[in-house]
Amino acid sequence: MPESLMLPFHDWLVELRRDLHRIPELCYQEEKTAAKICQVLDQLEIPYQSAVGKTGVVARLKADKAGPLVAYRADMDALPLEEANDVAYKSQHQGLMHACGHDGHVTVALGIIRWLKEREWPRKGCGEILFFFQPAEEGGAGAKAMLDTGLFDQEPVNAIFASHMNPELPVGAVELIYGTAHAATNEIRIRIKGKGGHGAAPHLCIDPIVAGAHLVTQLQTFASRTLSPLDSAVLTIGEFHAGTAVNIIPEDAHLKGTLRTLTPEVRQQAVRRIEEMVKSLDLAFGVSTTLENIAGYPAHVNDSEKVDYLQACVAEVLGADAAQISRPRMGAEDFAYFCQKWPGAMVGLGCHDPGRGFEFALHSPNFEMDERVLDVGVQLMGHALIQYIEKAKSA
Repeated sequence: MPESLMLPFHDWLVELRRDLHRIPELCYQEEKTAAKICQVLDQLEIPYQSAVGKTGVVARLKADKAGPLVAYRADMDALPLEEANDVAYKSQHQGLMHACGHDGHVTVALGIIRWLKEREWPRKGCGEILFFFQPAEEGGAGAKAMLDTGLFDQEPVNAIFASHMNPELPVGAVELIYGTAHAATNEIRIRIKGKGGHGAAPHLCIDPIVAGAHLVTQLQTFASRTLSPLDSAVLTIGEFHAGTAVNIIPEDAHLKGTLRTLTPEVRQQAVRRIEEMVKSLDLAFGVSTTLENIAGYPAHVNDSEKVDYLQACVAEVLGADAAQISRPRMGAEDFAYFCQKWPGAMVGLGCHDPGRGFEFALHSPNFEMDERVLDVGVQLMGHALIQYIEKAKSA
């Protein structure tokens, strides 16, 4: 990473990120986090609206001259995870941790605002930038909640951008994904009702555990034997609950899983096949089954023209070799809702120390970032925002 990317206010960024890291909060409970964001915005003299989509904050940085409107999103919630790192700024909220880098995302967004103000962009530039400090990305659809307020229905946003920490890459490298970047999600809940009784007399019972075990094994084949080899889908059964004692065949079993798909067609096909497999247990084992399919986030699709633009920005700020084109990820991302409303794109900011290499993934209790990524994010995304306004104005 070029030393020239280190900002004069690097220490301010680090302190801010660590302050946020100490106070992780779950979705729609980000009261302290939102208060800290508002405090910084007040110090920077930036107007904002709070309590948007419950706990979200939206700031507006407006230049003196009229021009196009662009937007930037930073998510701010944490995970229900006990931090394993022994650092001075360790989480002070037991059982909660910023293990997905959202403390860094908020810091980058606030850093962009400071960077733009110190460059006197409001006086010298044109247009407006909306900054969405979004709650509840980790399963709460906070992006949808903010948009559902209707406050932004009439905002003529030309493009929306975001960045996300990527510990698989070193600081100074940037991940770009064309088209579908993150998978759609479905939560699958299955109840298998049998007939309970003594474990020594299984012939007098209908065993839901055996039926459930068969189903788990069978479900592993649906992707390999139902879908085209060129299509992607992942089904993981993460919960299987049944029974109370070693010598009792229980009345029922409960299974829960997550389905990840990249296209609406595969999503529909996968759900239909899972329904067929579950129903087949009724005849094969004499049980009674119910299936609940809960649709989660849609697939996150980057606008390819915006990805082209960001790749050019990466070359200008970090060098042509910094950009790495990647394939879609099966994780979910509710930035998808913003990209459904406005054309947008997200980049992955490499955040591991090049001297140590990749150690811990997102959502790990040991996740940590090389804090120089904050400087990279501010300069790259700040540059991208103001250059996009200039290009949109002259188009």
